[in-house]
Amino acid sequence: MFSSREQKGDTLNYSKVETIIGEGTTFRGDIESAGTVRVDGRLEGTVVHQGTLIVGPKGYVKANVTSQAMAIAGEVHGELLVEGKLELLATGRLYGSIKCGHLVVQEGARFEGQSNMVNERSSEGVA
Repeated sequence: MFSSREQKGDTLNYSKVETIIGEGTTFRGDIESAGTVRVDGRLEGTVVHQGTLIVGPKGYVKANVTSQAMAIAGEVHGELLVEGKLELLATGRLYGSIKCGHLVVQEGARFEGQSNMVNERSSEGVA
């Protein structure tokens, strides 16, 4: 009757990933991107993203991020501005401040920092 949309930290199933920062890769700098980007390696810097940013279970991000949507199964340090949904999956670890439209935290996830959920009427400061 109801479909289950259960996601585990090691299975981030999103359609059509356009860009991958693979395991064993380190990228330092500023990124401006669109579409769906998946990070399975290490990313440090600033990210301005028009689309969905996925941090895989082995991914590590130390950056200030502006994105439309984001899913975290790995580790993220920084300030996040997410216009839509921010998902912190069971294996995800998030250290920093977040401002988002919708927050989903699965059991087992770790979050240390401050959060502020904003709606469309008060989306000031959100990408």
